[in-house]
Amino acid sequence: MVYQLSLGRKVFLVLNVTLCVLIALAVLFPLWMALVTSLAPDHQVIYRDFIMLPTEINFNCYAVVFQSGYMRGFLNSIFVTVVGTALSMVLTLLAGYVLAQKDLVFRRFFMGFIFVTMVFDAGIMPFYVVVRSLKLIDTYAALFIPVLVSTYNLILVKNYMMSIPESLMESARLDGCSEVGILFKIVIPVSIPIIAAITLFYVVFYWNQYINVLMFINDATKYTIQVLLRQLVFDNASIQSGANRVYSNFKMAVMLVAMLPVLILYPFIQRHFVSGIMLGSIKG
Repeated sequence: MVYQLSLGRKVFLVLNVTLCVLIALAVLFPLWMALVTSLAPDHQVIYRDFIMLPTEINFNCYAVVFQSGYMRGFLNSIFVTVVGTALSMVLTLLAGYVLAQKDLVFRRFFMGFIFVTMVFDAGIMPFYVVVRSLKLIDTYAALFIPVLVSTYNLILVKNYMMSIPESLMESARLDGCSEVGILFKIVIPVSIPIIAAITLFYVVFYWNQYINVLMFINDATKYTIQVLLRQLVFDNASIQSGANRVYSNFKMAVMLVAMLPVLILYPFIQRHFVSGIMLGSIKG
């Protein structure tokens, strides 16, 4: 059966598509300019910072990035992100499963205690004192151990697991399955959407760490790519000599390399992202 769209519906669809196209262009246009500029030779960016259309393609900037100290910063960011995300996911899933048990003694007290940490922040100085007392200063562990569990992510996981039918777990218990077996054989397999969503949250958080690196890391060889990118921008702003100037093509190359992991990861978990967040935020 063919349905005839009303004039108002047609206008809505046209405006909707137009708005989506404009938003897509607004997102893609800066990336396009950054990519084209990063591939431009130095003589094309001496007098202008950005290039709209490519006339020459030059990969020298990327070669310099991967052969210089920026590659070390890139690897540092990958290490912190991978280790931090893995540990955070383990602790968040375990804690979420425990808090999702309706017969847990003092469950409301634990949830209230955890929620307070999301509302009230002790501040930077107490945070630094705690990290220093743990002797984590100038170590990679300082970038993930103090921030392993996000309260927001924990609440999402707990709510999602509470939405799983209790009959599934009761049947497993009747068959002799342990709580660990229920977690790994039933709960985690059906929680893929929320796992994908919070994995992306943790990856973006660890990858974009900047303030914590400045506070806790003194060894320049342990700097992440974000700190090195900041140094590149600010150091170049203080240089007046054209001979020592870092041109925009190199800055764009470093920026794109810093964005690459998240751009690669997001398409693979995007299909789970919305459903995981919606289901995890409904049941409280």
